[in-house]
Amino acid sequence: MAVMLEAYRLQHRKTILHTKKALVLKFLLLIFTALSFIFLNNIIYILIILFSISLFAFVKEFKIISESLLIYLPPSTIIIVVDYLAGTLTPKIISLLLFGYASFLVILLFYATTSVQQLYDIFGRNIMTLALLMLHNIVAELNEVIESKRIRGWEPGWNILNHFLIVFEGIRLMVLRINTIVDALRARGVD
Repeated sequence: MAVMLEAYRLQHRKTILHTKKALVLKFLLLIFTALSFIFLNNIIYILIILFSISLFAFVKEFKIISESLLIYLPPSTIIIVVDYLAGTLTPKIISLLLFGYASFLVILLFYATTSVQQLYDIFGRNIMTLALLMLHNIVAELNEVIESKRIRGWEPGWNILNHFLIVFEGIRLMVLRINTIVDALRARGVD
């Protein structure tokens, strides 16, 4: 969750990656990463990972890099260790894990440095722009919940139950928001 909040905060900065010219690079990177799944080539995935990390480092977002590693390394390590002990570790599993991290970084880079307004200007109102707007709203709600809790003295620490508190609070807020939207649509005659 912390990496998404950092990405949300990066959305509100103005860097070279937030420009419309960089949008072409980000789209090409997204498409290339998606198509690279066909080849399952570790070298391509490592290059994508290094390129994405270097873009984050270029805008001085080292916390996103470290948070993404903290999210992805523990489960990947467990998968590798269990597969190794079971004797089922293959190069394809390593390739899939690298592809997963490369995809995660590229999508995170796209989300963190692309405003919804840029996508509206290019594509208009469609499924992709509305999905990104919904994701942006969800993360904004979670950010408000966390900031509200921190102001009241809450610190999550390493207690997993404290993190569930935020998730449940976020779900409750989303349900309230959806009910408000449904009521507004019904008031306009939409069923």
